[in-house]
Amino acid sequence: AVLERDVGGREIIVIANDVTFQNGSFGIMEDQLFNLATELAMKEGIPRIFVAANSGARIGLVEEVKKKFRVQWKDPLNPLSG
Repeated sequence: AVLERDVGGREIIVIANDVTFQNGSFGIMEDQLFNLATELAMKEGIPRIFVAANSGARIGLVEEVKKKFRVQWKDPLNPLSG
């Protein structure tokens, strides 16, 4: 989630992962949103706060990333099984 708020007269951008949604993991869309919010904060000179409650990247679900790793799944048809 990305939030833009006025705090004490100053705008801030807050980026946070929700560990209750897909273990707070990052996928392509989350990474793009994080990048856009970060670029906006830098461009506008707005403080950016990142609240991280995550388990990392979902590399098993992204083919272009998975190709960079040697990954072996318990069940090749179900990468979510570990």
